[in-house]
Amino acid sequence: MADIQLGCHTIRSHGTSVARLHMYDWIILLFLAVVDGLLNIIEPFHRFVGRDMMTDLRYPLKGNTIPFWAVPLIAIVLPWVVFGGIYFKKKNVYDLHHGILGILYSVLITAVITDAIKDGVGRPRPDFFWRCFPDGIPKFDNATTDVICHGEKSVIKEGHKSFPRSFAGLGFLAWYLAGKLRAFDRKGHIAKLCIVFLPLLVASLVAVSRVDDYWHHWQDVFAGGIIGLTVASFCYLQFFPYPFDADAVWPHAYFQQLADSQSNGNANSYNMGPLDTEANHEGHGALSLRDTSPILDSMESDIGYKQNHAGHRLHWRPSGKPGNASPASGSKGIMPDTQLGCHTIGSHGIKVARFHLYDWIILIFLAVLYGLFNIIEPFHRFVGRDMLTDLSYPLKGNTVPFWAVPLIAIVLPWVIFGGIYFKKKNVYDLHHGILGILYSVLITAVITDAIKNGVGRPRPDFFWRCFPDGKPNFNNVTGDVICHGERSVIKEGYKSFPSGHASAAFSGLGFLAWYLAGKLKAFNREGHIAKLCLVFLPLLVASLVAVSRVDDYWHHWQDVFAGGILGLTVASFCYLQFFPYPFDADAIWPHAHFQQLAESRSNGNANPHNMGLADASFP
Repeated sequence: MADIQLGCHTIRSHGTSVARLHMYDWIILLFLAVVDGLLNIIEPFHRFVGRDMMTDLRYPLKGNTIPFWAVPLIAIVLPWVVFGGIYFKKKNVYDLHHGILGILYSVLITAVITDAIKDGVGRPRPDFFWRCFPDGIPKFDNATTDVICHGEKSVIKEGHKSFPRSFAGLGFLAWYLAGKLRAFDRKGHIAKLCIVFLPLLVASLVAVSRVDDYWHHWQDVFAGGIIGLTVASFCYLQFFPYPFDADAVWPHAYFQQLADSQSNGNANSYNMGPLDTEANHEGHGALSLRDTSPILDSMESDIGYKQNHAGHRLHWRPSGKPGNASPASGSKGIMPDTQLGCHTIGSHGIKVARFHLYDWIILIFLAVLYGLFNIIEPFHRFVGRDMLTDLSYPLKGNTVPFWAVPLIAIVLPWVIFGGIYFKKKNVYDLHHGILGILYSVLITAVITDAIKNGVGRPRPDFFWRCFPDGKPNFNNVTGDVICHGERSVIKEGYKSFPSGHASAAFSGLGFLAWYLAGKLKAFNREGHIAKLCLVFLPLLVASLVAVSRVDDYWHHWQDVFAGGILGLTVASFCYLQFFPYPFDADAIWPHAHFQQLAESRSNGNANPHNMGLADASFP
């Protein structure tokens, strides 16, 4: 365990040496800024645009919901404020410098890649028609049939720069917060994921605004998001450990400097007085960043959840006889020693619920937020006469009604969790299953509805929602639809992307698939491949729910695909907050169960309820 001397590494004491060490990085950063400036000056490729290609390029010419000057404030300055706040609290110049340099590289590398591709592709923006023909009178070359624009040159130039659009800065911030909050420390404070996902949600809404303003096609913002998040990941990991590492809270350079100081016998060379030693029992270099917040401290200080040294648990030998305590790593074929029957709702339920009190409170907040998103009016996307071809499917009911979705995604898994609890009496497993799946569904629901309202994509049956009598009406100036259907039906018609049924089904049943994989020990290398049928069954049910939304003409296929990916991704994060990977030897029970057992053994209370040792295998 390294001595952590926070307060000893300030801008004054170490700032110059850190900046000097990275001098060439800063010089190359300036070079990247110059390159990006040049890429914005040169003329982009002018892609051929014929008369028949104008259908998707006739969206109205609008301003920017989020102006250009606000982008660096959101992507750079906002994270800097976070970095600065942590520096003034902890006085760690390595963290401050690497955060600033890392996010600048993340944004500028992404900007250079993005602008180079923009200039090379030259894809017309959705509002290209009005950029090219501001008077609404199109003109085409008689020989090639390409457009002959007569609009303002700078506006036309910008009109050929649609692909792609990125969000690198907030992706970097999400990584950074995951490390600082120790979001993956296996203590199960799943509410931390809300803070980690928040920058990504903001970045997504920024990207969605570009589609709403008709400056970008959806493919542009999707590709840009992938580029930005990929570059942000590489840049973050240049400086910081993975967020699930014990040392995730501070950069590599900080621990390297501490090791050098110790090896030179200068662990306290700055004569700062008593050390601010914040190491806990999570592993080498693990830190408590929030030592003055009563709420967050209480979430992490309950004695029932203090972690022992990383990797040490109690194990079973393959025969089922208890073995000696040994590190989990390197012990193949050994199952964990568990005291099933000792951890019931009556004996441990209140303690577990109290430890996760703030997780439950934040869960209620998520439910309220989800309700608000369902009340507000979604964005009304432009729908012209030529766009109604794919929006004229018949108006049908729901094969899977709305009330059935929570039964399938939440109640059905709860029944399974409850059945396992009544068989094995493990309150940690029951509580974490219930809390985990609720977070999975509600985080997914909030993200889904936020994007639904922001995108405002019309459903495939939009024509009949807008014109129930079958008589279309359009604005003579803009060409947009003038609906005369029922207001609530029209409102629902602008909420196609992504599919709420699909995202909810995959978030709940995706969590259940992970859960079953662990309980069945589906990946224990014994080759019982039939277990996969049970693991895949929830995913098949979720897929059928999603397919029903396409069959009912409530969603396009892209809506259910995106909803499924979103739900399954969130379900994976939520499951792994509480449980080991399914191919881990300890996959059968949550982390908290083994932590409590190890603590009981260390206190000489391995069998406090005098229940004896039960068989750890399941079922």
